[in-house]
Amino acid sequence: MWYFQKIDPVQSVIPFKYVAFVGAGGKTSLIEYFASRLVKEGKTVAITTTTKIFVREPYQLLKNSKDQIDVTSLNRFGRTLENGKLTAVNDEDIQRIGSSYDIVLIEADGAKHRPLKFPAPYEPVVPSVAEKIYVVSGLDALFHQVQEVVFRYELFCNITGIDGQAVVTEDVFMNFFSPSILFKGVDTGKCTIVLNKYDVLRQRSCGGIVAKGLLKNIHGPDLIVSSINHHVFYRITH
Repeated sequence: MWYFQKIDPVQSVIPFKYVAFVGAGGKTSLIEYFASRLVKEGKTVAITTTTKIFVREPYQLLKNSKDQIDVTSLNRFGRTLENGKLTAVNDEDIQRIGSSYDIVLIEADGAKHRPLKFPAPYEPVVPSVAEKIYVVSGLDALFHQVQEVVFRYELFCNITGIDGQAVVTEDVFMNFFSPSILFKGVDTGKCTIVLNKYDVLRQRSCGGIVAKGLLKNIHGPDLIVSSINHHVFYRITH
């Protein structure tokens, strides 16, 4: 028996101080949603990155280890500002931020707005202090060509032998959840899978097919099917 339970995912974040986000298809949107909700819960929240993240106000640049941390209900941190993006901080910076904030949300991957990605050798950049990890992907990749919806699709094609013009079926989508792709560098015991953008699927049942297939083959992670933009989240269990 499969169970679809509408949930408030923010409650699962509250027990942790350092929360990382990897993958594609909605990381930044999920981070911003969590941040706004956590502030309403009375938490002070910092957003930062180990790669790059588009800048939003308010923010602070930590150019050296002696910079004082500005504490507000919500703030964003990076080392520098380049082309409208905050650049990566290191583990020491993250811990300094964490000493001043209740929760630190860390974007630890990049995907150029694609719903799926294949990691380069240096990706993702999950900080050692991460206590919870969200592995995000976009269901809107389904039934589109690999070359259209996969960031670094050339690497994916070289490794798997799948042609760039091949269609992302449910099986191809599920293959991304492997130790060499979306779970690379991720402790699956700490992670929650987020299948985002189910609302844009022509056949929403396809999202359920993917979710059930992953739960049958992967043991440990929680799994959420979501429409982050509409603030709708379902946990799927069986």
